Amino acid sequence: MAEKTTGDSQGGYTDAYRNAAAAGSAIVTDSKTGIKFDHTTMSWNDPTIPLRKRIAARIAESVQDIENPKCIDVACSMGKDLGYLKEALGTKPAQFFGIDLLEAQLVKARENMPDVNFTQGDVLALPYGDAEFDSVQTSRLLVHIPDFRKAIDEMIRIMKPGAMGVFSEGEMDQGMLLLTSDDRLRLVHQKKTEFTAKMIANPRAASNSYRYLLSHADVEDVTMEAFTNFLFKPTEMFGTMDYDAQGLKKLVENGTLAQDDMDYYLAEATGRSANEGNFVQQFCG
Repeated sequence: MAEKTTGDSQGGYTDAYRNAAAAGSAIVTDSKTGIKFDHTTMSWNDPTIPLRKRIAARIAESVQDIENPKCIDVACSMGKDLGYLKEALGTKPAQFFGIDLLEAQLVKARENMPDVNFTQGDVLALPYGDAEFDSVQTSRLLVHIPDFRKAIDEMIRIMKPGAMGVFSEGEMDQGMLLLTSDDRLRLVHQKKTEFTAKMIANPRAASNSYRYLLSHADVEDVTMEAFTNFLFKPTEMFGTMDYDAQGLKKLVENGTLAQDDMDYYLAEATGRSANEGNFVQQFCG
């Protein structure tokens, strides 16, 4: 089966992150996608926290018998996953590293976790030696990387023999479902999902990465584990519909969506459909 990638050489989100990095900013903005948000101040309730803690526990178990293990989070943002790993390890001594494209995020990360070695850098050219780390993890990174194989190769390169690697990704063109009896809401959601997938460099990051890892000569014991999250009301994650509205406005601008359909979707997201349990979102990966 052919690997699904965006029709563009890079997704709009990829451009947005790289432009922010070049500007030394955490403000991710892009005219193609319509997005604009500040990674260091964006407030949200992350429904994937149980998954992230499960990953931390798995990594902690894998390095339990290693003296002072070196653990790295690639695309670490402000270091939350490293925080979960530290909690999972308890009193066990370990060396923690984080690398991210956006230096502006790492300023906050260093304030929050001064004992972690944070470095600005690119997954396509990691500034570490071969076989340096006992564990490597990343989350929601490969969806934004056109050459995801090179990114995976780089992460494998820095892993010691026997080290654990965890790549937490999703299927952005298939993994976001709206559970509703309202056909109008479902149609808007479908158009929004299709647009988001088109703006992402590697929308089927989970399955593409899994197949590549299975074929990789330097990898063994490859497994894929599923996760599912539900948002019982659309505002549970960000508190408002402002983020959704950014993408919907772009769909109206390019003629994909009618203004009254956008208005209806946003109104029902905070109104009757949401209150009656007819606007439940399911995220699968």
